Amino acid sequence: MDIEKIKETPIADFLSRLGFQPVKKRGAVLWYHAPYRGDRSPSFKLDTRKGKWFDFGMGEGGDILTLAGKLIPSTDFIRQAQYITETMNLPIPEFHGVEYQKNLPDEEPQFSNVEVLPLGHYALRQYLAERAIPFEVAGRYCKEVHYDLRSKRYFAIGFPNDKGGYEVRNKFFKGCIAPKGTTFIKAGNEPSRECNVFEGFFDFLSAFAINHDAVQKDNLVLNSIIYLRKSTDLLSLYDHIHAYLDNDEAGKKAVQTLKECLGEKVIDHIADYNGCKDLNEYLVKNQLNNNHQHSINNENNINNEESNEELSEGGLHGSRRVLHRCLR
Repeated sequence: MDIEKIKETPIADFLSRLGFQPVKKRGAVLWYHAPYRGDRSPSFKLDTRKGKWFDFGMGEGGDILTLAGKLIPSTDFIRQAQYITETMNLPIPEFHGVEYQKNLPDEEPQFSNVEVLPLGHYALRQYLAERAIPFEVAGRYCKEVHYDLRSKRYFAIGFPNDKGGYEVRNKFFKGCIAPKGTTFIKAGNEPSRECNVFEGFFDFLSAFAINHDAVQKDNLVLNSIIYLRKSTDLLSLYDHIHAYLDNDEAGKKAVQTLKECLGEKVIDHIADYNGCKDLNEYLVKNQLNNNHQHSINNENNINNEESNEELSEGGLHGSRRVLHRCLR
Protein backbone atom coordinates (compact mmCIF):
# COMPACT_ATOMS: atom_id res chain seq x y z
CA MET A 1 0.00 0.00 0.00
CA ASP A 2 1.42 3.43 -0.96
CA ILE A 3 1.01 6.91 0.46
CA GLU A 4 -1.52 7.94 -2.20
CA LYS A 5 -3.85 5.12 -1.12
CA ILE A 6 -3.52 6.23 2.52
CA LYS A 7 -4.41 9.78 1.53
CA GLU A 8 -7.64 8.46 -0.01
CA THR A 9 -8.81 7.11 3.37
CA PRO A 10 -12.02 9.00 4.29
CA ILE A 11 -11.22 11.34 7.17
CA ALA A 12 -14.71 10.86 8.63
CA ASP A 13 -14.09 7.09 8.89
CA PHE A 14 -10.67 7.73 10.46
CA LEU A 15 -12.18 10.05 13.08
CA SER A 16 -15.00 7.59 13.75
CA ARG A 17 -12.53 4.78 14.46
CA LEU A 18 -10.87 7.08 16.99
CA GLY A 19 -14.22 7.77 18.67
CA PHE A 20 -14.97 11.23 17.25
CA GLN A 21 -18.40 11.89 15.73
CA PRO A 22 -19.65 15.01 13.90
CA VAL A 23 -21.78 17.45 15.87
CA LYS A 24 -23.65 18.69 12.80
CA LYS A 25 -23.80 18.12 9.06
CA ARG A 26 -24.46 20.46 6.16
CA GLY A 27 -24.41 18.60 2.87
CA ALA A 28 -20.92 17.22 2.36
CA VAL A 29 -19.51 19.33 5.21
CA LEU A 30 -19.22 17.87 8.71
CA TRP A 31 -18.49 19.88 11.84
CA TYR A 32 -16.66 18.42 14.85
CA HIS A 33 -15.22 19.53 18.12
CA ALA A 34 -11.49 19.66 17.33
CA PRO A 35 -10.18 16.17 18.21
CA TYR A 36 -6.78 17.36 19.47
CA ARG A 37 -7.73 20.36 21.63
CA GLY A 38 -10.57 21.76 23.71
CA ASP A 39 -13.20 23.91 22.02
CA ARG A 40 -16.62 24.81 23.40
CA SER A 41 -18.30 25.07 20.00
CA PRO A 42 -17.50 22.87 16.97
CA SER A 43 -14.79 24.67 15.02
CA PHE A 44 -13.33 21.74 13.06
CA LYS A 45 -14.71 21.63 9.50
CA LEU A 46 -14.39 18.56 7.28
CA ASP A 47 -15.22 18.71 3.57
CA THR A 48 -15.87 15.07 2.72
CA ARG A 49 -15.83 15.72 -1.04
CA LYS A 50 -12.37 17.28 -1.01
CA GLY A 51 -10.99 15.15 1.81
CA LYS A 52 -9.74 18.29 3.56
CA TRP A 53 -10.18 19.63 7.08
CA PHE A 54 -9.79 23.08 8.56
CA ASP A 55 -9.68 24.14 12.21
CA PHE A 56 -11.03 27.69 12.47
CA GLY A 57 -9.89 27.95 16.08
CA MET A 58 -6.24 27.37 15.12
CA GLY A 59 -6.31 28.63 11.54
CA GLU A 60 -4.79 25.32 10.36
CA GLY A 61 -5.90 22.55 8.02
CA GLY A 62 -4.81 19.87 5.59
CA ASP A 63 -5.34 16.25 4.60
CA ILE A 64 -5.55 13.03 6.61
CA LEU A 65 -1.76 12.86 7.08
CA THR A 66 -1.54 16.34 8.58
CA LEU A 67 -4.49 15.48 10.82
CA ALA A 68 -2.72 12.33 12.02
CA GLY A 69 0.30 14.51 12.73
CA LYS A 70 -1.80 16.74 14.97
CA LEU A 71 -3.22 13.76 16.83
CA ILE A 72 0.02 11.86 17.56
CA PRO A 73 1.66 14.53 17.54
CA SER A 74 4.51 14.17 15.04
CA THR A 75 5.85 15.92 11.95
CA ASP A 76 7.27 12.64 10.60
CA PHE A 77 4.97 11.66 7.73
CA ILE A 78 6.01 7.98 8.00
CA ARG A 79 4.81 7.89 11.59
CA GLN A 80 1.64 9.67 10.47
CA ALA A 81 1.03 7.04 7.78
CA GLN A 82 1.66 4.18 10.20
CA TYR A 83 -0.78 5.69 12.70
CA ILE A 84 -3.48 5.82 10.00
CA THR A 85 -2.87 2.23 8.87
CA GLU A 86 -2.97 0.94 12.46
CA THR A 87 -6.18 2.83 13.19
CA MET A 88 -7.92 1.66 10.01
CA ASN A 89 -6.45 -1.89 10.00
CA LEU A 90 -4.89 -1.24 6.59
CA PRO A 91 -1.80 -2.99 5.15
CA ILE A 92 1.44 -1.51 6.43
CA PRO A 93 2.88 0.75 3.70
CA GLU A 94 6.26 0.11 2.13
CA PHE A 95 8.42 3.19 1.58
CA HIS A 96 11.00 3.16 -1.19
CA GLY A 97 13.75 5.69 -1.56
CA VAL A 98 12.89 7.37 1.75
CA GLU A 99 15.33 7.47 4.63
CA TYR A 100 13.44 6.98 7.89
CA GLN A 101 14.81 9.44 10.42
CA LYS A 102 14.08 7.68 13.71
CA ASN A 103 15.32 10.54 15.82
CA LEU A 104 13.19 13.21 14.18
CA PRO A 105 11.90 15.37 17.06
CA ASP A 106 8.17 15.44 17.75
CA GLU A 107 6.10 18.57 18.10
CA GLU A 108 5.61 20.18 21.49
CA PRO A 109 3.26 18.12 23.68
CA GLN A 110 -0.29 19.44 23.73
CA PHE A 111 -0.92 19.06 27.45
CA SER A 112 1.19 20.63 30.19
CA ASN A 113 1.04 21.35 33.93
CA VAL A 114 -1.11 18.28 34.47
CA GLU A 115 -2.55 18.01 37.98
CA VAL A 116 -4.45 14.92 39.14
CA LEU A 117 -6.97 15.29 41.97
CA PRO A 118 -9.80 13.23 43.48
CA LEU A 119 -12.97 13.58 41.41
CA GLY A 120 -15.28 16.19 42.89
CA HIS A 121 -15.89 19.34 40.81
CA TYR A 122 -19.58 20.28 40.56
CA ALA A 123 -19.46 20.70 36.76
CA LEU A 124 -18.01 17.19 36.36
CA ARG A 125 -20.63 15.77 38.73
CA GLN A 126 -23.29 17.43 36.59
CA TYR A 127 -21.76 15.99 33.41
CA LEU A 128 -21.76 12.51 34.97
CA ALA A 129 -25.43 12.95 35.88
CA GLU A 130 -26.19 13.85 32.24
CA ARG A 131 -24.50 10.60 31.21
CA ALA A 132 -26.50 8.73 33.91
CA ILE A 133 -23.32 7.65 35.74
CA PRO A 134 -23.61 7.67 39.57
CA PHE A 135 -20.86 9.75 41.11
CA GLU A 136 -19.97 6.91 43.49
CA VAL A 137 -19.24 4.66 40.49
CA ALA A 138 -17.14 7.26 38.64
CA GLY A 139 -15.27 8.23 41.82
CA ARG A 140 -14.09 4.66 42.23
CA TYR A 141 -12.29 4.56 38.87
CA CYS A 142 -11.79 8.15 37.70
CA LYS A 143 -9.84 11.24 38.72
CA GLU A 144 -10.23 14.96 38.22
CA VAL A 145 -7.50 16.19 35.87
CA HIS A 146 -6.50 19.83 35.41
CA TYR A 147 -4.20 20.76 32.54
CA ASP A 148 -2.95 23.56 30.30
CA LEU A 149 -3.81 23.32 26.60
CA ARG A 150 -2.91 26.02 24.09
CA SER A 151 -2.12 28.47 26.93
CA LYS A 152 -5.49 27.94 28.63
CA ARG A 153 -6.38 26.03 31.80
CA TYR A 154 -8.99 23.26 31.65
CA PHE A 155 -10.28 20.41 33.79
CA ALA A 156 -11.95 17.12 32.96
CA ILE A 157 -12.76 13.61 34.15
CA GLY A 158 -9.61 11.52 33.82
CA PHE A 159 -9.67 7.75 33.35
CA PRO A 160 -6.19 6.26 33.84
CA ASN A 161 -4.72 3.76 31.41
CA ASP A 162 -2.04 1.16 32.11
CA LYS A 163 0.73 3.24 30.54
CA GLY A 164 0.33 6.21 32.88
CA GLY A 165 -1.81 8.37 30.60
CA TYR A 166 -5.40 9.52 30.97
CA GLU A 167 -8.47 9.50 28.79
CA VAL A 168 -10.00 12.93 29.47
CA ARG A 169 -13.65 13.87 29.03
CA ASN A 170 -15.85 16.79 29.88
CA LYS A 171 -18.95 18.19 28.26
CA PHE A 172 -16.94 19.99 25.58
CA PHE A 173 -13.81 17.91 25.03
CA LYS A 174 -12.72 14.34 24.37
CA GLY A 175 -9.04 13.48 24.19
CA CYS A 176 -6.08 11.73 25.78
CA ILE A 177 -3.13 12.85 27.87
CA ALA A 178 -0.29 10.71 26.51
CA PRO A 179 0.81 8.02 26.61
CA LYS A 180 -2.30 6.31 25.27
CA GLY A 181 -3.09 2.70 26.08
CA THR A 182 -5.65 0.21 27.36
CA THR A 183 -6.97 -0.10 30.92
CA PHE A 184 -7.15 -3.58 32.46
CA ILE A 185 -9.13 -3.95 35.70
CA LYS A 186 -8.94 -7.26 37.53
CA ALA A 187 -11.91 -8.44 39.55
CA GLY A 188 -9.74 -9.67 42.41
CA ASN A 189 -6.66 -11.64 43.32
CA GLU A 190 -8.02 -14.93 41.98
CA PRO A 191 -7.79 -15.67 38.24
CA SER A 192 -11.06 -14.98 36.44
CA ARG A 193 -12.50 -17.14 33.67
CA GLU A 194 -14.45 -14.26 32.09
CA CYS A 195 -13.57 -10.80 30.81
CA ASN A 196 -15.75 -7.89 29.65
CA VAL A 197 -14.43 -5.76 26.78
CA PHE A 198 -15.45 -2.12 26.29
CA GLU A 199 -14.40 0.44 23.71
CA GLY A 200 -14.52 3.44 26.06
CA PHE A 201 -14.61 4.02 29.79
CA PHE A 202 -18.12 5.51 29.85
CA ASP A 203 -19.41 2.15 28.61
CA PHE A 204 -17.48 0.39 31.40
CA LEU A 205 -18.96 2.78 33.99
CA SER A 206 -22.40 2.26 32.45
CA ALA A 207 -22.09 -1.53 32.81
CA PHE A 208 -21.24 -1.06 36.49
CA ALA A 209 -24.17 1.33 36.94
CA ILE A 210 -26.58 -1.13 35.27
CA ASN A 211 -25.31 -4.19 37.13
CA HIS A 212 -22.73 -4.08 39.93
CA ASP A 213 -21.91 -7.70 39.15
CA ALA A 214 -19.97 -6.41 36.11
CA VAL A 215 -16.94 -5.94 38.35
CA GLN A 216 -17.09 -9.60 39.38
CA LYS A 217 -15.42 -10.29 36.02
CA ASP A 218 -12.14 -8.88 34.74
CA ASN A 219 -12.64 -5.81 32.55
CA LEU A 220 -10.64 -4.49 29.60
CA VAL A 221 -11.28 -0.94 28.38
CA LEU A 222 -9.62 -0.48 24.99
CA ASN A 223 -9.77 3.36 25.05
CA SER A 224 -9.47 3.09 21.26
CA ILE A 225 -10.50 0.37 18.83
CA ILE A 226 -6.94 0.36 17.43
CA TYR A 227 -5.83 -1.66 20.47
CA LEU A 228 -8.21 -4.53 19.79
CA ARG A 229 -5.80 -6.77 17.87
CA LYS A 230 -3.01 -6.04 20.32
CA SER A 231 -5.24 -7.28 23.15
CA THR A 232 -6.10 -10.70 21.71
CA ASP A 233 -3.19 -12.43 23.50
CA LEU A 234 -4.54 -11.25 26.85
CA LEU A 235 -8.13 -12.14 25.97
CA SER A 236 -7.14 -15.62 24.76
CA LEU A 237 -6.50 -16.58 28.40
CA TYR A 238 -10.24 -16.44 29.20
CA ASP A 239 -12.99 -19.01 28.69
CA HIS A 240 -15.60 -16.35 27.93
CA ILE A 241 -15.15 -12.85 26.50
CA HIS A 242 -18.15 -10.52 26.71
CA ALA A 243 -17.95 -7.81 24.01
CA TYR A 244 -19.79 -4.53 24.69
CA LEU A 245 -18.54 -2.57 21.68
CA ASP A 246 -20.23 0.26 19.81
CA ASN A 247 -23.37 -0.59 17.87
CA ASP A 248 -22.05 0.73 14.57
CA GLU A 249 -20.16 -0.60 11.58
CA ALA A 250 -16.76 -0.23 13.26
CA GLY A 251 -18.01 -1.98 16.41
CA LYS A 252 -19.51 -4.87 14.46
CA LYS A 253 -16.28 -5.30 12.49
CA ALA A 254 -14.36 -5.31 15.76
CA VAL A 255 -16.55 -8.08 17.19
CA GLN A 256 -16.05 -10.06 13.99
CA THR A 257 -12.28 -9.60 14.35
CA LEU A 258 -12.46 -10.92 17.91
CA LYS A 259 -14.44 -13.96 16.79
CA GLU A 260 -11.97 -14.66 13.98
CA CYS A 261 -9.10 -14.56 16.47
CA LEU A 262 -10.70 -16.21 19.50
CA GLY A 263 -13.63 -18.22 18.19
CA GLU A 264 -16.78 -19.17 20.06
CA LYS A 265 -15.58 -17.90 23.43
CA VAL A 266 -16.51 -14.37 22.23
CA ILE A 267 -20.06 -13.36 23.22
CA ASP A 268 -21.49 -10.34 21.38
CA HIS A 269 -23.77 -8.24 23.62
CA ILE A 270 -24.75 -5.58 21.06
CA ALA A 271 -28.29 -7.01 21.04
CA ASP A 272 -28.58 -6.02 24.73
CA TYR A 273 -28.61 -2.34 23.72
CA ASN A 274 -30.18 -2.66 20.28
CA GLY A 275 -31.35 0.70 18.92
CA CYS A 276 -28.67 2.59 20.85
CA LYS A 277 -25.21 3.62 19.73
CA ASP A 278 -23.53 2.16 22.77
CA LEU A 279 -24.11 0.99 26.33
CA ASN A 280 -24.04 4.51 27.77
CA GLU A 281 -26.75 5.75 25.39
CA TYR A 282 -28.84 2.75 26.45
CA LEU A 283 -28.35 3.68 30.12
CA VAL A 284 -29.27 7.35 29.51
CA LYS A 285 -32.42 6.45 27.56
CA ASN A 286 -33.56 4.00 30.22
CA GLN A 287 -33.00 6.56 32.97
CA LEU A 288 -35.07 9.11 31.04
CA ASN A 289 -37.83 6.54 30.55
CA ASN A 290 -37.75 5.62 34.24
CA ASN A 291 -37.88 9.28 35.28
CA HIS A 292 -40.80 9.88 32.91
CA GLN A 293 -42.68 6.88 34.31
CA HIS A 294 -41.92 8.02 37.85
CA SER A 295 -43.32 11.46 36.99
CA ILE A 296 -46.49 9.90 35.56
CA ASN A 297 -46.91 7.73 38.67
CA ASN A 298 -46.50 10.75 40.94
CA GLU A 299 -49.06 12.71 38.92
CA ASN A 300 -51.51 9.80 39.12
CA ASN A 301 -50.99 9.52 42.87
CA ILE A 302 -51.67 13.24 43.32
CA ASN A 303 -54.78 13.05 41.15
CA ASN A 304 -56.06 10.05 43.11
CA GLU A 305 -55.39 11.78 46.40
CA GLU A 306 -57.09 14.94 45.15
CA SER A 307 -60.18 12.98 44.04
CA ASN A 308 -60.42 11.20 47.37
CA GLU A 309 -60.27 14.44 49.31
CA GLU A 310 -62.89 16.05 47.08
CA LEU A 311 -65.24 13.16 47.77
CA SER A 312 -64.65 13.12 51.52
CA GLU A 313 -64.38 16.85 52.24
CA GLY A 314 -66.82 18.62 49.94
CA GLY A 315 -64.99 19.03 46.63
CA LEU A 316 -63.58 22.55 46.30
CA HIS A 317 -62.24 22.91 49.85
CA GLY A 318 -60.45 19.55 49.63
CA SER A 319 -58.91 20.47 46.27
CA ARG A 320 -57.51 23.70 47.70
CA ARG A 321 -55.84 21.81 50.53
CA VAL A 322 -54.14 19.47 48.00
CA LEU A 323 -52.97 22.43 45.87
CA HIS A 324 -51.58 24.18 48.94
CA ARG A 325 -49.71 21.05 49.94
CA CYS A 326 -48.19 20.74 46.42
CA LEU A 327 -46.97 24.34 46.42
CA ARG A 328 -45.28 24.19 49.82
